[in-house]
Amino acid sequence: MMDLSRVRGALWLAPLALTFAACDGTAPKASHPLSLSITTKGTSGASLPSGMGAAIQVGSGANSLTINQAQIVLARIELSTAGSCATTGEADDCAELRLGPTLVDLPVDATTQVMLEDVAVPAGTYSGVQAELDAVKPDDDEPGGSAFLTAHPDFQGISVKVTGVFTDASNATHDFTFTSEVDAEMAATFNPPVTLASDTKNFTIAVDIASWFTDATGAVIDPTNPANAETIERNIRRSARVFEDDDHDGVDDHEEGQHE
Repeated sequence: MMDLSRVRGALWLAPLALTFAACDGTAPKASHPLSLSITTKGTSGASLPSGMGAAIQVGSGANSLTINQAQIVLARIELSTAGSCATTGEADDCAELRLGPTLVDLPVDATTQVMLEDVAVPAGTYSGVQAELDAVKPDDDEPGGSAFLTAHPDFQGISVKVTGVFTDASNATHDFTFTSEVDAEMAATFNPPVTLASDTKNFTIAVDIASWFTDATGAVIDPTNPANAETIERNIRRSARVFEDDDHDGVDDHEEGQHE
């Protein structure tokens, strides 16, 4: 799992706010294509139907949950080079690829969706990826933040939004919209480091949405109860992992044989 420690942050990519940073001040490197994908495949304790009207179903009957839509804001994502690089005291100076804020719809079926396709990234070996889950606010100095809020004014101060239906203990149903400004830093290390060569590399972020609304025993947490917000936010911070996924199937390429 990614380490989602509590710092400033947010959750998926903005092609219009893409920048590159040179690591060592040398001549420009050759570039190779990179794509980034997202999936909820493998979501724990949930049913993930495909096709029209798909939704994530957590449990059944009383005390169950249906998730119809889940959206997140990725304020920044960075791809870090392996080895040493010139720094000025900020981790950003070791990043080759930076992406600004954008709104992402998490798939509520079993698909893996390409979020960014064939971006030209400098050739080299990369040791990890960092992303920030954070609400974008008008007074932020985040590059691309103003354009994001112009395009998505309803997401000012919101990093996570989930809509669905909660069925309580008496089998009464309640439509809900859960929102949060939860912030976290996501960091994952590639072991071994990944080298970008002539072929396209794809990395997938897998988000376990069902775990947001379940406790340690697997019981569903009522998202309509404000007292549960802190627990849900804590679950969000530890719900994602990233891996190499060149065949875009939502499964870690290094674990393919273990699932057969």
